[in-house]
Amino acid sequence: MNKLNRKLVITLGLGWLGFCLVGSAIAFALPPTQITILIDRSFCPQDKWQAIASAYNDLYQQHQNRDLQIKEVITFSDIGQEILSTIPAPDAVRSLNTYGRSNQERQKQLLSTYPQSKLLSCQSP
Repeated sequence: MNKLNRKLVITLGLGWLGFCLVGSAIAFALPPTQITILIDRSFCPQDKWQAIASAYNDLYQQHQNRDLQIKEVITFSDIGQEILSTIPAPDAVRSLNTYGRSNQERQKQLLSTYPQSKLLSCQSP
């Protein structure tokens, strides 16, 4: 390899190395937003529940694209609450049954406990 080709290969290699280092530094310094999703499972008409499932699907797609990170999903109603062990697929949320009444106190408590959260609810805020 002559001197000019060697310098070109070294310059290109160092350029790509610098590009990778800067990209890694940006990804490390600016991680995606972490949120907790709160799903109110109190009774909800089917058409409104499908809107909630659609909103969850949008958040799930952002999670898949690494635009945001879903830390956990919590479902709740007046009967109780459940922290799901895994991040459910949109079809699993779409097929959840709704039951009970809305519990505003539990909702307020969860919103204060999880400040970086997104509430999905049929009820008016």
